[in-house]
Amino acid sequence: MITSSFDGQKFDVVVCGAGSAGIAAAHSAAKAGAKALLLERHGFAGGIVTAAMIHTLDAIKSCVDHEVEVVGGFAAELIRETLALGGAATTDNPGEALTLHPEMYKVAIDRLLARAGVTVLYHANVCGVVQEGNRVTGVEAALRDGRARIAAGAVVDGTGDAEIAHHAGARWNLDRDLQSMTYHFRLGNLGARRTWSEWEEILGAAMKAAHAAGEIKVFGGPWIIRLNDGEISINSTRVYGNPVDPVELSRAETEGRARMLDIWNILRHRVPALKDCYILAGASQLHIRESRKLVGAYTLTEEDIRTSRAFADSIAVGAWPIDIHPTNGYVGVHPHKDDAPVPYEIPYRCLVPEKIDGLLVAGKPISTTHRAHGSTRVPGTSLATGQAAGVAAALAVRAGTPLRALEVDSLREALLRQGARVSAPAKSAA
Repeated sequence: MITSSFDGQKFDVVVCGAGSAGIAAAHSAAKAGAKALLLERHGFAGGIVTAAMIHTLDAIKSCVDHEVEVVGGFAAELIRETLALGGAATTDNPGEALTLHPEMYKVAIDRLLARAGVTVLYHANVCGVVQEGNRVTGVEAALRDGRARIAAGAVVDGTGDAEIAHHAGARWNLDRDLQSMTYHFRLGNLGARRTWSEWEEILGAAMKAAHAAGEIKVFGGPWIIRLNDGEISINSTRVYGNPVDPVELSRAETEGRARMLDIWNILRHRVPALKDCYILAGASQLHIRESRKLVGAYTLTEEDIRTSRAFADSIAVGAWPIDIHPTNGYVGVHPHKDDAPVPYEIPYRCLVPEKIDGLLVAGKPISTTHRAHGSTRVPGTSLATGQAAGVAAALAVRAGTPLRALEVDSLREALLRQGARVSAPAKSAA
């Protein structure tokens, strides 16, 4: 085995995965005084917002009242930095989600991580953990120059698929009916200027006609985002499979790209305004909505969300609808936005593995039921749980306290000092 020059390094907090949860965790841990390392398999950060090209920070705002922001702290810093770089998309987009230009977003993340003093290694594949019994004490990573064992006071799993929890032997669930995956893409050279809602109506009619004619078996939406005039981003492909099975995921990636071409050909032949359009870009990876979910010290349920249950250990606020993309061949827009919940609370215990110590899980795979996951899985909420995980890891390492025994009032106070929101509006924990 060839050993990396990075082998043997030690950090207070090691964060795996630079998606929404991971960047928030690494930045917030460093701001809380920890020596932090962030490992990411791509050559850039941002997770599904950039790699899967969804472009939006869903659940930064309440879906019940778009004027109410429910995620602050690092997310607010990141948004300001992106906007300062000129990364605002056209304001003509769905009001419940904040749309940002992915390339400016990548640079904004790089800048904030650098200012906070986070060590970032891109092209780093975490392939195992170092353990002492049930306690994670570090990770193993395949770097560009070889393998490295990196010691950590605490590890945050921000992989989106609970990969580190899996390596550590933590318990997790994989639902039988996993949400469908999507290959997002952007079209340019549009022959007409339309609003996002007009494009959705026009493209939806074309896709329904194509489906009726047997030109395509299944599609979602289509949902449209406009980054600039003359350009639309399309969320419409439907791909089914198990994203943590290497063979199924590889097949799904191939199928997603093929379906992109099918949809492009349908649209340019059926929509006169798109007859000369071309594909500007396809995503670097599939948008994986659901895979492994941690079995944590507490499992958030749909009832918790619907009743806006208050938690004494609340560390983040969610706001997205129960949005579950179906796998039964459903065509078009599935019902999800008509019954959006009021902002609700997420307890710290959802980040804490049932038995494994030294590890927190943040973002998409936190401990929830399948139904609750339909709301908690989105980038805005992942930024919030990531910030909570990063601050918790930093505080626990500094105090020499196990993560599961961390004094939650101290964590909530530290998050508030960083500008985060830890309680739902007008609620108090019971």
